Amino acid sequence: MKMEEVDQAVNGVENINIDEDDHEKNYRPPDIDADVRDMERRKRVEAMMASRIFKEELERIVEHHSRDGGTIFSSQNLSDIFGSGSRMKTGAIIPINDIKGPESLFYIKGEKMLRCKLAALYRLVDLHGWTQSIYNHITVRINQDQEHFLINPFGLLYHEVTASSLVKVDMQGNIVDPGSSNFSVNVAGFMLHSAIHQARPDVKCVIHMHLPSVVAVSAMKCGLLPLSQEACIIGPVSYHPFEGILVDAGERVRIAENMGPKNKVMLLRNHGFVACGETIEEAWVLAYHTVLACEAQMKMLPIGIDNLITISEEAIQRTAEAVRAGVASKGESADIQATSISQSVDESDHSLRDESGAQKSGKREKKWRVGEMEFEAYMRMLDNAGYRTGYMYRQPVVKNEVPRQKLDIEVPPSVSSFGYQIEGEEAYRDLIKKLLEGKKSSERAKWINSPNVYQKVEVLETGTQDPKKITKVETIMFPN
Repeated sequence: MKMEEVDQAVNGVENINIDEDDHEKNYRPPDIDADVRDMERRKRVEAMMASRIFKEELERIVEHHSRDGGTIFSSQNLSDIFGSGSRMKTGAIIPINDIKGPESLFYIKGEKMLRCKLAALYRLVDLHGWTQSIYNHITVRINQDQEHFLINPFGLLYHEVTASSLVKVDMQGNIVDPGSSNFSVNVAGFMLHSAIHQARPDVKCVIHMHLPSVVAVSAMKCGLLPLSQEACIIGPVSYHPFEGILVDAGERVRIAENMGPKNKVMLLRNHGFVACGETIEEAWVLAYHTVLACEAQMKMLPIGIDNLITISEEAIQRTAEAVRAGVASKGESADIQATSISQSVDESDHSLRDESGAQKSGKREKKWRVGEMEFEAYMRMLDNAGYRTGYMYRQPVVKNEVPRQKLDIEVPPSVSSFGYQIEGEEAYRDLIKKLLEGKKSSERAKWINSPNVYQKVEVLETGTQDPKKITKVETIMFPN
């Protein structure tokens, strides 16, 4: 919008010029003059916001952004996070970790942490705008022995799910622990999850969602093509045909067969997708990359499939293996969002060795599994926004160690402070050892090369009634 149009619109709405005599302006106090100028700016902004041309231009920009693939959640939900949303203004954010101290005693070992993680995952899906009212589910296996699972209550929106409201069910969908809400469980919705959990003991978390971009890709005969890096990260994709709403128990067998023994992402034809993981973090990062891969493919379709360049099988396999093994270096982690490089530690000297066998001096680095570093970053975002996730962080943001002083002017003139100028404690200890050895050798040489003569003499004690003989060393000094 041009500035001339804005000025014309502003002048048409309200005349903001203040007619005053030059005499009054000259003799007006400075504070009053500043207030008047502020009032003029405020009136101008209000007139601009109320102008019809400005509203039409703003609507045109929003419509153009939405047509290019932008989503409404980008402005709406992120504004809720950082304080400009209605829920943040009213202070109505429901805390994720609503389990009090004594209440945690009723859960088995590790269940409270799983409840907080799963409830936080529901919030992440909601903030990304991937929800579909009260439908779809995310489940997590609590333990392998009893085969109990956590699932959201059927009837709550994703932003209403908390750690205590999650329902514990068995493999058949029977409620073991109803949680803190009055809602039950959608048994038909749990059938998809139970089929995967029963067939894949290695899977701990299952995410099922219906995103328009993923549904569109699942309806294509070609399926998800290797057109982006995200499509390579998720690895091989399975497919299951649409058979209607999942109410037939016999379909559970076909779902398990189509899922396969190793694949962790399955596109449900004309329906949505399923992302699985050995951890909650892995399931989340696979679901995230699946959505990105489908959105990228949908944006490429207008060009034509024949005009697109697909990634080679070698590159696909190499990318998937790198993500699974966590061998991406720190510089590459921003590109493929993988874990940091895996390093073996020699316990004898605590030195790090890379894949080539070269030793690296330093501290033991934390080993991150797939998705853990990304998930922890999102937990910091939620906690900073006031959601109270209850997440136990592995890597604090602020360093606890005080950095060593390196400038000479900052180091006090003492013997102990000299060590801070030497890199590494080993070098410092070696230097101190050499200094002590040099001092001893110099004292010995001084004793041997001395021109004086030492002799032992016996003298009587003084100050006692019964003096005894004691031996003393006398020095006979020779002139130089």
